[in-house]
Amino acid sequence: MLNANAVKNEITAHAIGTLAFYPNVKTILEIGGQDSKIIQIKNGIITNYAMNTLCAAGTGAFLSSQAKRLGLEVSEFGRLALKSKNPVKIAARCTVFAESDLVHKAQLGYKTEDIVAGLCKSVVVNYLNNVGKGKKIEEPIVFQGGVSKNEGVLKYFKEVLNKEVIALENGHLMGAVGAAIISRKNKIGKTYSLEIDNLKFETIAKECNRCSNNCELLKIYRNKKLVDSWGSKCGRY
Repeated sequence: MLNANAVKNEITAHAIGTLAFYPNVKTILEIGGQDSKIIQIKNGIITNYAMNTLCAAGTGAFLSSQAKRLGLEVSEFGRLALKSKNPVKIAARCTVFAESDLVHKAQLGYKTEDIVAGLCKSVVVNYLNNVGKGKKIEEPIVFQGGVSKNEGVLKYFKEVLNKEVIALENGHLMGAVGAAIISRKNKIGKTYSLEIDNLKFETIAKECNRCSNNCELLKIYRNKKLVDSWGSKCGRY
């Protein structure tokens, strides 16, 4: 769509980006804005991975919405969580239940830092029980994605796993770094333009009547030129 010189999935991009900084990494824990994943590596090769199968509970978007509910900036979460001595138990497996639980705990008078710490810990427990279920988490462990900036979540990963967990300074950019490395190594020789903000994309839906399937096609135009089409059962498009 963007005329890139390489197309790879995000699992590969995250792994290659991380390996550039930690060649010996064995486990990558990644929690982003909308999803989370675990990547297991042996001798620089991806051997296993898993992504969250539930909704956005336990991701950056989840923490951001809870911060808003508490009248806080999500950037304050880490500092507050570290101040807590008694994290509150929050049911974070589902966003709806978590919000209900959070409001209830706040009404009961629990300290804000204890509620925040409880949220951070619940993110870790939810991740390990869902994404990390059945996985042997081996060191070196690298935690990345935007949520790796949260000191509270990092603290509870170390505490629950009882292992050292490394959070990279630019851990939220590892997917982008990996994509850049893949692109640089590509031998196609095509120069990729970064002027993508000037591209105009348009999607037009159209029904094909060439046969009884009557496929609904979605045609994608870049600067008024057809670049792709989805939806045909026969492969004509």
